Amino acid sequence: NSLIIVNTSVHATGCAFNLIQETIEYNEISSTRAGCSQRYPARAERMNMLRAKILGTGGYVPPRVVTNAELAEYMDTSDEWIYSRSGIRERRWVDDGTTNSDLAVEASRLALENAGLEPEDVECIIYGTLTPDIHFPGNGVFLQQKLGISHRHIPCYDIRQQCSAFVYGMEMAKAFIETGLYRNVLFVGSETHSFALERSDRGRAVTVLFGDGAGAVLIGGEETEREDDGIFFSEVHADGAGALKGIHMKVFEMNKYPFLDYDATDPGENRILWPDMIDSKNLFVNAVERMTEVGVSALKKNSLTIEDIDWLLPHQANMRINGMVAKKLGGRFRDKILYNIHKYGNTTAATIPLLLDEFTRNGTIKRGDLLLCVAFGSGFTWGGTLIRY
Repeated sequence: NSLIIVNTSVHATGCAFNLIQETIEYNEISSTRAGCSQRYPARAERMNMLRAKILGTGGYVPPRVVTNAELAEYMDTSDEWIYSRSGIRERRWVDDGTTNSDLAVEASRLALENAGLEPEDVECIIYGTLTPDIHFPGNGVFLQQKLGISHRHIPCYDIRQQCSAFVYGMEMAKAFIETGLYRNVLFVGSETHSFALERSDRGRAVTVLFGDGAGAVLIGGEETEREDDGIFFSEVHADGAGALKGIHMKVFEMNKYPFLDYDATDPGENRILWPDMIDSKNLFVNAVERMTEVGVSALKKNSLTIEDIDWLLPHQANMRINGMVAKKLGGRFRDKILYNIHKYGNTTAATIPLLLDEFTRNGTIKRGDLLLCVAFGSGFTWGGTLIRY
C-alpha cells in the first residue's frame, strides 16, 4: 500500500517557526517493536543506501581539575571511598561565568574542523543537556548564535534524555539524514553540573560523581553499498515508572504558586534545590540490566556476535556498572570496553561523545571499526546504537 505523508522542515527564528513542506512517498510496512505499527521507507526506495555517518568528533573539558582530595575539604569523604565505589579519581569543573553553551561551542568547532566542514554547512542542531544556561529558551539557539549561523534559521532541537541523550540523538540524526531532511546534523551533549551540586555531607552521594564537559559529533549522509555502514542500528526505550526512583532534580514545582517558595540558603528548606538520588541500589541494578538487554538486542537483531564488535562505548556513570555490563555481555567485551570516567566523572549527555572523540584522536578507534554504544539514565531512559565508524 502506498502512503503519502508530509515531511516538515522546521527553521528556528527568534520567536517563530518557518515551515517548509516536502512530500515524500512511503510504502507502509509493519513493525512489531513495542507492539506498535510503524511506517518506514519501502525497501525498494532505499536501494541508494544513503547512510548517516559520523564525519567528525570534538570534545572539550574546562581546565580546572577537581580531585577527590579536594572534595574531601567540603564533605566527609576520601579518594579511596570515591574511587572504590565509582572508579573516579578526578573531574573537571568550570569557573564562575562559564556557561554550558560556552563548552558546547568549543566542542562543536572541533567536530566541524575534524569533519572538514564550516558552521555554515550545519543544517540542524540537536542539543542534549540537563544543565542548560537558563530555564528557557533551550541551549540549541544559544549554540546556533555562538557558531555565527543564527541568520540561517536552521532548526535547533533540545532533548532531555539526560545520560541517554547520545543514543537518542543518534536515532534522531539517523532519521533526519536518511529520509533526506537534512544533509549535516550537529549533535552536542554538554553539561555544567558543578554549579548545581550540593557540596556538603548531605549531597555527597551525588556530588562526587559528576563533572563538566562537552562532546560533539557531526553526522552527515553518504552513499554506500553496505547496509551495516554508519549509524545502521538504533534502539531506545523509556520507563516513566522510574522517573522519581532514580536520580532527579526538581528545583521548582510548576503545580503551585509561587513555584519557588523556599529559602534557597536554608538547608532546612532547600532540599528540593539539589539533585536527589533516593535509591542508588535500584539505579545501579536497572542500569546494569537495561544496558545489557539493549546490547544483547542490538547484536541479535543484526546477526552479530561479540567477536564482531571492535569497541564497547558505554555511558560513563560508574566503572563498576560498566564492568558488570561487559561481564554480562560475555566473551571478550571486558577487553573491548573503553573508559575515561576516572578523569572526567559522569558528564551525563557528554560522556559517550567525549569518549568517542578521545579514543578517535589517540588512534584507538579507527575508521571501519564496529562500535556498540549503550546508555542508561534518569527517567528511566536507555538505548543502544551500532556504528560502523
